[in-house]
Amino acid sequence: MRIKKRSKIQLAKKLQKKTIKKIANYRSLVKNSFSSLISNIYPHTKRFLNKEWNKSLSKYIEAYPPSSPILNKTAEHLPGYLFKRKDILKKYPFIVELARYEWLEVEIYERVGVRAYGRMGRKRHVLNPIHEICKFEYPIPEIIERLNSKKRLGKIIKQPTNVLIYRDPKTLQVRFLELSDGALTYLQLLEIGFHPDFVPSFLAEHYQIEGSSLKGFHSELNKLVKTLRDKRILL
Repeated sequence: MRIKKRSKIQLAKKLQKKTIKKIANYRSLVKNSFSSLISNIYPHTKRFLNKEWNKSLSKYIEAYPPSSPILNKTAEHLPGYLFKRKDILKKYPFIVELARYEWLEVEIYERVGVRAYGRMGRKRHVLNPIHEICKFEYPIPEIIERLNSKKRLGKIIKQPTNVLIYRDPKTLQVRFLELSDGALTYLQLLEIGFHPDFVPSFLAEHYQIEGSSLKGFHSELNKLVKTLRDKRILL
């Protein structure tokens, strides 16, 4: 009887060890899956952090454990996490904006449709509702372009950059467009509900454009509107 009892205890210990090992393996697999997913969403951020990436990623997952059944949401808070890492910011002051730029590509692709901005005027200018207007302190699109083309980055300095990130309603691709200050103002007016037919006169008054300059102003504005329509930013 004692032998049988001892055998059962030994068997229970073996099963317990196997169970603990399986759980550990499962946790490792899950963690690796999250790490791989986040690395795919933030390839350029990862490239800058280089050797610091894996350690930072482990700390991020500990600070922001997955809480959503949507896997991509695991990566959502990385820009906010990096903002708190003063040691990283000191070395890469642009890293939060870079991470936000990369996250928005995912977020906008998956964003559920909302109402269109603006009103239907004679020219029917309605702003594509699936978009985000970003005002960066650093030239993020240029940084990414240089990385992709393997060009030397040099010292990265502040250079205010306006970027529109939107989902093309025809192809469903996420696209990026740098905006001049004038284009930014035009789109922001549509966002807050300005009637498209009233925007030109408002801008002319705001920038104090008068007399012979008005013709050139309206010509440039028409070119902007055509570009925005061709790119399906205005629908």
